[in-house]
Amino acid sequence: MIRKNLLFILLIFSINALAQNTVENLDKILTERFSANEPGAAVLVVQNDKVLLRKGYGIAEMSRKSAVSPDMVFRIGSITKQFTSTAILKLVSEGKISLQDNITTYLPDFKTQHPVTVEQLLNHTSGIKSYTSVPERMTTDAKKTKVSVPEMLGYIQRYPVDFAPGEKWLYNNSGYFLLGAIIEKVTGKTYNDYITQTFFKPLKMTSSYTDDSKPIARQAAGYSKGGDTYSMADYVHPSIPYSAGSFFSSVDDLWKWNQAVFGNKVVSAELLEKAWEPAKTSAGVESYGYGWQLGKIGDSKVIGHGGGIDGFLSFELYVPDKQLYVVLLSNNTSANPQDIAYTLAEEVAGINKNKPEPITLTAEQGDAYTGVYKINDQAERVITRLGNQYFSQRTDGTKFEIYPYAEDRFAFKESNTRMIFIRDASGNVSAMDMEDRSFVPQRAVKTNKPIPSDRAVFDLNPTDFDVYVGEYELAPGFLIKVWREENNYKAQATGQQAFEIFPESATKFFLKVVEAQIEFFKNEQGEVTSMTLYQGGRAMPGKKVK
Repeated sequence: MIRKNLLFILLIFSINALAQNTVENLDKILTERFSANEPGAAVLVVQNDKVLLRKGYGIAEMSRKSAVSPDMVFRIGSITKQFTSTAILKLVSEGKISLQDNITTYLPDFKTQHPVTVEQLLNHTSGIKSYTSVPERMTTDAKKTKVSVPEMLGYIQRYPVDFAPGEKWLYNNSGYFLLGAIIEKVTGKTYNDYITQTFFKPLKMTSSYTDDSKPIARQAAGYSKGGDTYSMADYVHPSIPYSAGSFFSSVDDLWKWNQAVFGNKVVSAELLEKAWEPAKTSAGVESYGYGWQLGKIGDSKVIGHGGGIDGFLSFELYVPDKQLYVVLLSNNTSANPQDIAYTLAEEVAGINKNKPEPITLTAEQGDAYTGVYKINDQAERVITRLGNQYFSQRTDGTKFEIYPYAEDRFAFKESNTRMIFIRDASGNVSAMDMEDRSFVPQRAVKTNKPIPSDRAVFDLNPTDFDVYVGEYELAPGFLIKVWREENNYKAQATGQQAFEIFPESATKFFLKVVEAQIEFFKNEQGEVTSMTLYQGGRAMPGKKVK
């Protein structure tokens, strides 16, 4: 009996020690990601209704050097979409909306080029152009100016569609703005009042707000990084993101929301299961449902969403079969909350703690994987080799180092993403699947296109660059600032972080982190008067204003 009791005590001690070690590891991960002297984040990790970590990291307000605390309020950006989606589903359950109805059933004055259903707004397959992709709608002045719902609908319906409904998937803030308008039409209430009365008040979400028309206590300030310094983000009026991303909340309130949703207290389990099904299009299947992103850690399904708005980034996820919830709200736009949240969840779940060991390939073996792989009509992924090093770069994306760890298997050096290469009947590499925490692996098919050659860096005298230093206005309120730090050349767009640019000629420069180029132009007197930014197939000219 004594022996059994001793074994039981040792078992309990071992479990408690393991749990304490996990909590320490979570704190270590976050301490490494957020400096105590920079804008940071509030973080909550809960498993089986037990709080494992609830803590603030970094600075909430730089001028006062006040620290982030876990009860603070942040802008949550597109996590707002969960509330919009759930409101639509609640109205579906009440028989007031049908997912397959044409949206003109509820918005008869909104003209569409093709019939669009409510469901296609929910899962981003409508093809309606997202207003946040239109530069003149996203200038500093435009974003801080209040706009009415009818005014924004007028803007949206004037834009050409990106594709026919159901043909493809493309993340779309216009769709969720339209859903907010539908909620107002059906309920006879403003969107903000409906959300507050239906969700916030009944669930006692006392630190959640649909807008900032009244002062919000304990609100963190938002920041963006430029070079080595942080600046307070430009203000965005809540009427601009509206039902696509206007809300303010705290980690505690979002945990209350998660409990209510997964406890079937807001809508039925049947409707929620539909909301968590991958979107189907003519082009394939996407890891997105109705206002929720779908992912995986190990073999477990992950349901969550992220958000981004000037000065703030956020991400929250739930792993149902592990009853594991993670939410991270940051006031630092140089953070990566999605990666951090997944890393924390994987730590708690004990997944991917050990990265696979690399193996060595011959040049012939390695070259079999290199090439240009087509993801879709808009994007490709290029795999390259430099000696024994391998790299992956998506269109308009950063180049990442990858390494082989088994036959036809590669891993990303700085993340848990894996690549599985597929061979045809002849044994030739014909495609790849990306396992990047997405619920549906992303397949890319190998093409016969030649690998683009790396740009050679032009030998520019650093002082010759000084004529380009200044600010260039590409749209009202949207500037690109250009400067030199000794022999390094920098550019920073409004509301974005700074990037190094590299000369390919005396007047043309390129970025390495994304596929983009900048060209400077002079007048007849030899004075620099403008620049053009080339990115994503577009040429965006800007006049030098300073």
